Amino acid sequence: MTVVSGAFLLFLLITIGIYYACPVQYRWQVLLAASLVFYVLAGKWQFLPCVLLTAFVVWSGALRLSNLDDELKTKLKEPGVDKQRKKDLRATYKSLRKRTLIGVLVLCIGALCVTKFSGVVISALEGIASIYSQGVHVDPTILLMPLGISYYTFSTVGYLLDVYWHRYPCEQSYPRFLLYTIYFPHILQGPISRYNRLGASLKLDAHFDERNLVHGGERIIWGFFKKLVIADRLNLMVTTVYNGEPHAGSIFLVVMVLDALMIYMDFSGYMEIVCGASQMLGVELEENFNHPFFSRSVAEFWRRWHMTLGGWFKDYVYYPVSVSSWMKKLNRKNAQRFSKRVTRVISVAIPCLITWMLTGLWHGTGPNYVCWGIYYGVLITISVAFQEEFEQLDEHLGINVESRSWKLFQMLRTFCIFVGGRVLTSPGNLANTAMVFRNIFFNLQPWQWFDDSIWTYGLTRDDGHILFISLLVVLVVSIMQERMSVRDEIDRRGTLFKWALIYIGIIVVIVFGVYGPGYDAAKFIYMQY
Repeated sequence: MTVVSGAFLLFLLITIGIYYACPVQYRWQVLLAASLVFYVLAGKWQFLPCVLLTAFVVWSGALRLSNLDDELKTKLKEPGVDKQRKKDLRATYKSLRKRTLIGVLVLCIGALCVTKFSGVVISALEGIASIYSQGVHVDPTILLMPLGISYYTFSTVGYLLDVYWHRYPCEQSYPRFLLYTIYFPHILQGPISRYNRLGASLKLDAHFDERNLVHGGERIIWGFFKKLVIADRLNLMVTTVYNGEPHAGSIFLVVMVLDALMIYMDFSGYMEIVCGASQMLGVELEENFNHPFFSRSVAEFWRRWHMTLGGWFKDYVYYPVSVSSWMKKLNRKNAQRFSKRVTRVISVAIPCLITWMLTGLWHGTGPNYVCWGIYYGVLITISVAFQEEFEQLDEHLGINVESRSWKLFQMLRTFCIFVGGRVLTSPGNLANTAMVFRNIFFNLQPWQWFDDSIWTYGLTRDDGHILFISLLVVLVVSIMQERMSVRDEIDRRGTLFKWALIYIGIIVVIVFGVYGPGYDAAKFIYMQY
């Protein structure tokens, strides 16, 4: 069961009915039970113990940190404790807290790494075994791959670090913390929610609100439209071209653009569905997208795309690396050796490259994902470290940076950079990436697009027309959303107008959605991460 299935819609309706029928104080328990059932139905029951164990380890570790803080405060208040004793106590408990933190992090991050790198390990084992024997194959199913492990691991680890840094107190109830971990709208594909936000929302026990039901339903329909009508239709052509024989460069150029649009519609469509489902239950999830294709720089793009992942890496990797003792020591040494400008560039480059290398490895374990991380790490380092120089260049060239044409150019430039990054990973490996660029530069053949056979690449002419109109609709709505709240504007137009749009949306999804026998419409790209 996935979020684009009829089974999920039925599951959601049943959950909503039971949730609002129960007394307010028991509603969080309904959500916990529903989340456990959903996780089992969405995957395999064997995965459930992994989530339960991760949640328990992190919860007990955070509780241990809190208890150590209480013990230290109690001992510091004991009579007869001098300054030296207090200093020793603080050092002792600081060591205990750090060991607790490291122990929990090793268990959680270690489990994530085992699942992430299992494919690499299995391939290596097959390579070694092939030296001594022919036809040896290692079954990859020997390792469990729990659904959503990246997302719930990052959510729980972020919570543990926040408790360690005394940002907020720990959760005393394991069932409450388990609900935060396994809450069904965000368990499989995010958003990577923070405990002080989602955990607090799950404790509010929201009362019935018809507006939440309607607005949540509108978001679900919009998400189905993005996923089934656009993303899955684009996926037909993208996979046909990338998985087939080498094509003319002009074909690859168009598919590169379609691939970028596809992953956005796929992932943002999922977020619309789960955020809408959660809103129907009175729980607001964090937004994960803010029209990233309107970004005017790479740094801005990643503040608008997969925002919760970017925020997680910024708070728990980039900032800790930037202010770490070894980084400060390195900056002091660099200040003695180099100019202030060079020292500043290095101080920005190292945390940025580390962050983006880890971000690349989060997305995948092959060399192409490492290159993807380096690609964005270098670009963002350059944009941040040399921002003053770029501004001076714009002024020297007499560019009106506030003009619409310049802003449009910046958006197109940023989109092209994103497209280039996708080509590092979408074709499957670096050899295929090189083949794509080789054909673009040396085998363009633009006349291929005037051949009727172009529609054999997974799409028909009708599909092309549907895509054009659908993408135009998304563009218009996105421009409106940048300027106003579209849903509030729909409400102001009256009940008849609102429900007419809802019914039209449902009909469009049913009539023009891509699904049926032999087609896996349930697959989402970011579920593999």
